[in-house]
Amino acid sequence: MLGSKDRDPAKIRAVGLTKWYDGLGDFNRVKLGRYLEYADASSADTFLVSVATQAVKDHNYAFAATAARYAAEILTDPISLFDANEQLVLALFNLKQYDECDAACEAGLARLTDKAVMAHVKGKKGVLPEALNCRNYKLNVAVGIHYDYDEGDRILDRFLEQGLINAEEAACRKQSIKIFRLQKTFDGIFALKEKDEPAQ
Repeated sequence: MLGSKDRDPAKIRAVGLTKWYDGLGDFNRVKLGRYLEYADASSADTFLVSVATQAVKDHNYAFAATAARYAAEILTDPISLFDANEQLVLALFNLKQYDECDAACEAGLARLTDKAVMAHVKGKKGVLPEALNCRNYKLNVAVGIHYDYDEGDRILDRFLEQGLINAEEAACRKQSIKIFRLQKTFDGIFALKEKDEPAQ
């Protein structure tokens, strides 16, 4: 485990991230030491993405955001930037930084217009994965956090138009939003009734 600058982080030097490492501070350097075993030191791109991914798996969302944000600052490869942003979306949502999460979702969705990025995301099977954070959390923030059901429907229409979901999935998700909306309305009415009931 790395606790200070005195210990030589070979993997970090190998990918040219010594400056970033030195600026982390002791606490985050210790955190980083937990992920070095799993870090892909093929390049700075793979290193930062793999570290952010491991930090998310470890529920260390603050450090995941630190790594992903630095990736956004220094990386140029569109695919690596997309992958780092996917981890940033998860980190920000779990940190309850919802406005920033929404902005990260928009950044990811914009990157999907790059044919190389889309091909990377679809993989060998040629289909979009269920766990597509920039798409899924864009909807989660609108509906699950802000309870903006109309915006949720508009987002689904946009996703359908962009080919990010099919017509069946769009209809299914709209139905789920409708049910969620009715449930929240019912819960609100029930809460008001309980509040209005006289004390026994």
